[in-house]
Amino acid sequence: MLTAWQARAGESPFGWIYTADVHPQGTFEYEHKSFMQAGQSQGQYFFMQNKEEIEYGLTNQLQISGYFNWSYANAFRNGFDGTTGGPGVSQFLDASFDPYSRYEKTRFDSVSFEAIYQVLNPVTDPIGLALYIEPEIGPKTKELEWRVILQKNFLDDRLIAAINIMGKHEREVYADGSIERASPIDVTFGMSYLVMPNWMIGFETRIHNEFTGYWFNNPEHSAFFAGPVIHYGQKEFWWTLAWRHQLPMVITYNEDQASVVKHGRIYGDEHARDEVMFRLGVPFAVK
Repeated sequence: MLTAWQARAGESPFGWIYTADVHPQGTFEYEHKSFMQAGQSQGQYFFMQNKEEIEYGLTNQLQISGYFNWSYANAFRNGFDGTTGGPGVSQFLDASFDPYSRYEKTRFDSVSFEAIYQVLNPVTDPIGLALYIEPEIGPKTKELEWRVILQKNFLDDRLIAAINIMGKHEREVYADGSIERASPIDVTFGMSYLVMPNWMIGFETRIHNEFTGYWFNNPEHSAFFAGPVIHYGQKEFWWTLAWRHQLPMVITYNEDQASVVKHGRIYGDEHARDEVMFRLGVPFAVK
C-alpha cells in the first residue's frame, strides 16, 4: 500500500480538502473539478463552478498549477421574497433583469495560479505539512486564497486524516458597479479509509466563517457542513465524489445575515442547502 500511494501521490481521496502529497518532480496531471451548489429556501437553484487544471511537479517538494475557471448557473425565484438570486447569480443581475424571471447562463469566470510547497512528507515524517497559495483574477473577481495543510496517515497508510485551514481575500464587482470585499476562513477536516484495492470511503466537514473587508474586519456568519466522500484510483486515472449538507446550526452576527436564515440554514447570497464536488485526474507524461 505504501508503494501504491507514493506512486499516485497526485490523487486526492477528498473532495474539497487538500493533502500534503505533491507530484514528483517532472510529472504532469490534468484535473477537472466541478463544485455544485443546489437548493435554497424555495424555488429552483443550481450553481456549478468548474476548474480545468494542469498540475506540474517543479521539484519533489513544490507543485505548481494553472487553472481556467468557468461556471453554469440556473436559478428561478429561489429567494425569501420570491425573487431570483443566490451565489453566482445576484452579482450578475443588472437593472434590466426581471427579478421574478429565470436566470440561466454559462460564463468564463477567471484564471488562477496555484503553488503548493511540501514542508513535511506525510509518508516519511511523523506528520505531513504543506503550504498553499492561489491568486485568481477575472473580469468580475480578484482573489487570493491560502491554506495550511496538515495530514496524518494511520494503519500502514490505509487511513488518511487531513485538516485544512483556508483563508481568502476577495474583491467582487457587481453588475451595478458596487464592490464587495470579503475575507472568509474555512476549517475543514476529513478522514478516508482504504476499504479495498483502489477504493477509499470517508467523510468531510466544513466550518465556514464569513467576514467583511479584506482582513477579517467584521464577522457575518458561521455555517457548518458535513457529508461522505468516495474515491477510486488507478494508474491511468482517478476520481473523487463528495457531498456536504448544510447543518441546521448557523450562527449569524447581524440582522442582514439573520434575514436569510430558514430552519437554521443560511441562504441568500451566501450558501445553498447541499454542496457536491466531483474531481477527475489524469496523469500524463510529456516527452
